[in-house]
Amino acid sequence: MARPSFRNRNHISTAVQTPVIREDEKLFVGSVRKSQLITTFSFGAIVDFVDDTVIIAAPDYWQNDPDFDERKLYNENLSIITGKKFFVSPKTASTSNRFSKPKTVASYIFPEKLICSTPACGKIFDIKELSSKDRHKCPACKGNLVSSRFVMICSSGHMEDFPYDWWIHRGKKCKSGKSSPRLALKNVNNRNDLAGLRGECLECGEQRGMELIFTDSAFKNYNCSCLYPHFRNPAALARYGCKKPVKVRLRSSSGVYFPICKSALLIPPWSKELENYCLKNYDFLINIPENVIPITIRNTASSQTIKESSDDIILRAWNYVKAHKSSASFRTYQDVLNDEYIVLSQSEEYRDHAFSSYRSDIPGKYKPHISRITVVDRLTITQAFCGFSRVFRSESSMAPVFQYKDKEWLPAVELHGEGIFIQFNENAVKTWLQGIGERYSKMEENFSESRFTGFSGYLPMYVMLHTFSHLFIREISNSCGYSAASIHEKIYSEYDKNSGKIIMCGVLIYVSSSDSDCSLGGLISIADNADLLEQIIDNMLERAKWCSGDPLCITSTSQGYKSLNYASCHDCTLLPETSCEIFNILLDRGSIVGLPDNESIGFFL
Repeated sequence: MARPSFRNRNHISTAVQTPVIREDEKLFVGSVRKSQLITTFSFGAIVDFVDDTVIIAAPDYWQNDPDFDERKLYNENLSIITGKKFFVSPKTASTSNRFSKPKTVASYIFPEKLICSTPACGKIFDIKELSSKDRHKCPACKGNLVSSRFVMICSSGHMEDFPYDWWIHRGKKCKSGKSSPRLALKNVNNRNDLAGLRGECLECGEQRGMELIFTDSAFKNYNCSCLYPHFRNPAALARYGCKKPVKVRLRSSSGVYFPICKSALLIPPWSKELENYCLKNYDFLINIPENVIPITIRNTASSQTIKESSDDIILRAWNYVKAHKSSASFRTYQDVLNDEYIVLSQSEEYRDHAFSSYRSDIPGKYKPHISRITVVDRLTITQAFCGFSRVFRSESSMAPVFQYKDKEWLPAVELHGEGIFIQFNENAVKTWLQGIGERYSKMEENFSESRFTGFSGYLPMYVMLHTFSHLFIREISNSCGYSAASIHEKIYSEYDKNSGKIIMCGVLIYVSSSDSDCSLGGLISIADNADLLEQIIDNMLERAKWCSGDPLCITSTSQGYKSLNYASCHDCTLLPETSCEIFNILLDRGSIVGLPDNESIGFFL
């Protein structure tokens, strides 16, 4: 079947304030939060606004912005994780009023098939048939046009409009001979379910119901069009072909878009002004003779603190950055986690503009289980958008972020907030590991067969830490003023099987935001009050002993995706996806409170 031309396709520029276009015009269509542009509503995501449904466009054009250099972000640890040199923050609107709506982030109208909402009409139009001014009204009956509710996707990240012509005519040409026959989608007997929808060709009279479109065999003879509609030219990579089976999904269903993001803390020394300045200007400074490095940095830096630094301090910082950059290619994600863990778990108190932490008291009742509590009252995290997948979440089949060649940067935001770091007692953890036997061998087997990549923790210990984190977040959301969806986790789990040494064993619970300091003080007030923290953990453990899904939940060893959860369900343990670092898997309530017939496998019992 002939594929549509996209040369004159309508597109919409979205923002952090968001718009519509026909190559030379931009119309405001709505707004999204800056942090959402890197996660939920990022590049390749479909966003429903009041009047238009759009897909956020690839950020290829960002380098043309005059303030591109000003929006660069640097985080050496995140560069190691992603392999990128630097990161770029989205452009945000400085002003917004009813007369001048900013159009800072591009988007395109998608789906491009619009359907008349008048029951007696139901005609289907392509956005290319309509003018920007009249794109919301049916040319036939003047009823409202709404976006098609169905899209076609494949596991390679391709997406296209539902092929109504192909479906109605069963893969054949219209008997009228027209290459683009007028089609309609109508309700049968005023029913609103899928079985009540019927596609109809107004040229030849062919009809077909929509009730089978979600079955696996419905499109077995339909070839994926290899389109990336977030590109300016959706067919830019179609020459590579695609043999993956296509699937029909509702445009707003969760399987249509899985953003893949990576984040790293901005920790000492990278949180310090001098080291951070050397990192940002590394390409320039590396060509400067070392004997003039101090005066060069003092003359070019705007910070008064840097200008007042001595030659020795400046050279020490510069040599550290230079040595780190030369060895960065040999470092791994696990090395980054170790760097963060060392800073969070050592006794030194830190104070600088991007990171601040101090030690707090451990509740007396839980000193056998917890060896350290660190309050992070100033936290900076860089979060980068690395790509997305469709059908299922997988880093191995991510769709490309950019239409043109891969770049040395990724879109990212800098988040600020506060957190609690809990380091667990190594002896208690070792005792627990010895007591669980082979409980998690089946989970490890299932995980090795799954599509998840990039996991580097020690799984049995990770399950316990991860489950504690989820239960703790659910409990503190009732006490600290933050919703569970706004609280995040970071798990540090590493164990050397050969030596039996625990290298990392802790969790960081934090809140962060891109447009404020996110410092209500809720987490800090909990961590600073040992009695309150003890009460919260008491309540957490009491709630964890019972779930409305018990006894089925607590005795289960096959819940969740690919049976990667044991005793864990929405009623007791699972969190919003924005909170969990590994997609609500590798959880087991039994690791914390034990089982009815074996309490000894619970870490806290």
